[in-house]
Amino acid sequence: MDYCSKCGNKVSDDDYFCSKCGARTREGVAAGVSAPWEEVRDSLSKMGQEMEKAFSVAAGEIHEAFKTAGESVRRSTGKESVVCSNCGEKNASDASYCYKCGEKISGK
Repeated sequence: MDYCSKCGNKVSDDDYFCSKCGARTREGVAAGVSAPWEEVRDSLSKMGQEMEKAFSVAAGEIHEAFKTAGESVRRSTGKESVVCSNCGEKNASDASYCYKCGEKISGK
């Protein structure tokens, strides 16, 4: 007779799981029996990793789409941005002062 390492319940020497709390016994570990919740946990972990990869790819594609759309809008309106000589920030073509640092945009 053995005792469960999790709850202290008496377990038979050939039991793989504790009948009270469901923990694997030493015999279950030695036999390589996996607990059902471990399989679920592993599956959820793998699913999370795959979702993370998919979201990363989607984020990159969305970023590129917004970049392309912004460039298309600027070309269609004929307004190219003006770069601030002080901080390097892009400003609207009709801006006289940088929205980021407040410096006067050169040439205006």
